Amino acid sequence: MPATAAKPNSTLNSSTEAAKKAISDAVMKMKNNDADGALRSLNQALTLNPNATGAYVLRASIFYEKKQYAQAEDDFKSAARLAPTNVVLKFNLVEMKFVQKEYDVARPGYLALEGDSDLGDFAAYKVFLCDLYGGHEAAARKELDTFNDAMGNPSYYFANAAWDLYHKNIEDARDWLTSASRIYPAPKFTTYGQTLRDLGYLPIPPPKSP
Repeated sequence: MPATAAKPNSTLNSSTEAAKKAISDAVMKMKNNDADGALRSLNQALTLNPNATGAYVLRASIFYEKKQYAQAEDDFKSAARLAPTNVVLKFNLVEMKFVQKEYDVARPGYLALEGDSDLGDFAAYKVFLCDLYGGHEAAARKELDTFNDAMGNPSYYFANAAWDLYHKNIEDARDWLTSASRIYPAPKFTTYGQTLRDLGYLPIPPPKSP
């Protein structure tokens, strides 16, 4: 009986280890720009272990890059069910509404995250963008004034760049982004800059030749 009783646990452990290996394989394929191969590995991982939160997150990121936002949202939801207190997953779910241009839907989600110590400034920046691109320019102007009064945060530079891009002041936007690139490390710049890519901007055209 003890051997029989141990068998299901042994099988589970084997499946879990196999799922971890499949996830590792997916990560390597992603590094080699083999998105389709990575998806196959992640599908395998989730078949072996349907509770592999990381596999859902990785698969969602691939769907995001492919602009398959509905599938990405489904995977972020699955991950959030497994890790309900994870603030980043909550943020990513709101992001899926933003990239699908559902700005009025996304705004309350960002607003709820403004109090987070790590995501607060970025969330405030996203609230501003929801208002600017959601047709509430007067509200966006007030939020931009708040960023300008505070200064010193990434939102100050990137919100001003977004405002100028929205109003087609490309040269001014370039100046804001150039300043930001000199102040903030690449990961921080990429995080804020990705939003401008989602809105159809970046890379900003180079200066005109004299």
